Amino acid sequence: MACWGDVAALGRLYERYYAAMVWIAYAVLLDRGLAEDAAQQAFATACEKMRGLRAHDRFGPWLATICRHAAQDMLRHRRREARLQKDHLEENRVEPSRDGFDHAVKEAVDHLPALYREVVVLHYYQDLSYQEMESVLGLSGDVVKGRLARARQRIQAHLRQEGFPLER
Repeated sequence: MACWGDVAALGRLYERYYAAMVWIAYAVLLDRGLAEDAAQQAFATACEKMRGLRAHDRFGPWLATICRHAAQDMLRHRRREARLQKDHLEENRVEPSRDGFDHAVKEAVDHLPALYREVVVLHYYQDLSYQEMESVLGLSGDVVKGRLARARQRIQAHLRQEGFPLER
């Protein structure tokens, strides 16, 4: 699977995995633009290192790992910049209204640990099936189901705490 030698193959890989990589990066960064940058960086890195991939059937999980690392690097860089510019930022930011169920759900998802947020955004925002998530993330079905179940529990707990009664 040569990256630069077969442009059509690269295009097919990009079409198949790009959206999932954006959501994986979004789970780390919580910023769509940065997530797109991280996904593109992951593909560029994968192209450079493609010859080192021995098991081509593991491309999805391998790319997901590269994407997570790219997103984490961006997050570290962003945090470092924020610390350096902290004195220059306005202290009185206006927070968005907390009214509404949709906002409360988004807030709950944003506060999940990255490994739970990752499966939530892939399943609910990207509409990936359990089998597709297993393939992309390189995890077993039980791990994917477990993470998604724990994420749902945390989201429900957050919503109850915010005053949204949910049926048990």
